[in-house]
Amino acid sequence: MTFPAATVPLFVYGSLRPGMALWDAIADHVAEVRAASVAGRLHWHEGGEWPLLLLGGTERVRGDLLALRPGDAANRVIVDEELRYGYDARWLPVTTDDGEQLEALVLVWPRETELGPQIADGDFAVAVVTPREE
Repeated sequence: MTFPAATVPLFVYGSLRPGMALWDAIADHVAEVRAASVAGRLHWHEGGEWPLLLLGGTERVRGDLLALRPGDAANRVIVDEELRYGYDARWLPVTTDDGEQLEALVLVWPRETELGPQIADGDFAVAVVTPREE
């Protein structure tokens, strides 16, 4: 896949996904959305409100690969709503649902603290519409 000019490949798995809480804040800056996954595991934050992606293991985390056009609004959401809360931005291999693998920016949780229960099947979009066991 060739990303449209002047875009950044960003893998999102939580509130930045289409239809989720922060989507409207970045939607105008998204040129393309493709279903994808990344190696890792997904947990609820200990408060149970948002997901934390941890690296390692053999599991996959489901999400969307965005072609993000940089802009103040999109940058502000990523910095203020993600990096400020403790996520790290890393370039990682992401696999699209059609099997293409490429490097994308991924916001990961860099420590084994503040973890709640693991999110079944690594898919936050399914977890938020399915009652969960505590």
